[in-house]
Amino acid sequence: MAEDMTINAVALRIKRMYENAIVNGGRDEVHSLIRSKKLIDCVHEFIKHELIKQGVDASKIIPPLGETKPELTMAGFLKRKSQDISILSKPPKTEIIEEGVLTGEKDKVGKDVMNNSISINIRSQLSSLAKNFDTLFERTFAEPLNLHLRAPKLVMGEVYMVPLIAYDPDKMDKKKIYWKEWLPISYIPAFQALNNRKDNEDDGYKYERVCLLIIDFRKNPPKIVDSIQDFIDEGIVDKELAKKFSIKGLDIKNFVSDILSIYKKRHGDLDSLKTVRIS
Repeated sequence: MAEDMTINAVALRIKRMYENAIVNGGRDEVHSLIRSKKLIDCVHEFIKHELIKQGVDASKIIPPLGETKPELTMAGFLKRKSQDISILSKPPKTEIIEEGVLTGEKDKVGKDVMNNSISINIRSQLSSLAKNFDTLFERTFAEPLNLHLRAPKLVMGEVYMVPLIAYDPDKMDKKKIYWKEWLPISYIPAFQALNNRKDNEDDGYKYERVCLLIIDFRKNPPKIVDSIQDFIDEGIVDKELAKKFSIKGLDIKNFVSDILSIYKKRHGDLDSLKTVRIS
């Protein structure tokens, strides 16, 4: 039987893997699981399946479906960065970089290829939600700017998975599952500020589409949080304060279709993602 690749099934797999690590090995086992990237790879595979389901040729996706390597390294204005998922419209073409910090160095992908492709990066934070958020967000902010400065037509997506309430890392030492820290409401306006880049000649620091994937892992099966009402129901914010926040446009449901729609609008069609195979 084929594995269920709905986002709800993926969230349930992540919950089971994470909580099994807690009760079987405590904090050390959790850290080992995170380092193995098995948790976040579940989201990678979901995104790849969605791309293929919506018409992208599987041969255009790097790394391939079911694989974690090789990741494609794109050269930006400041530095090179491996991309979690890349969808190339044409074969890579080695060239010499002519602008930015890397001027004179070789780029194995090519600026024109980048300008006609899609990059999607995926991250997660399941505990210590407020700790070092400014540093994490600064990195999230800098990555599209780095690539867009060199390839302004590159369509970029970001999926950031967080729990509605975080696992308690201190209780993990006792191999117990507890909940400790509510997701700071500030996550929502922060990621909205990086979302929905429409003009390829402006707002280089933005992603074409951001998904803030909020999951309530206390529930079994986990619940995908797609409305500010969930924050109201849990008492995180009151109704008046909630009027200032919206998760609209940050959902996972339309993430891939939005990415492809933006690509089509920018480049005229999706034909190069469907028919031209990369050898």
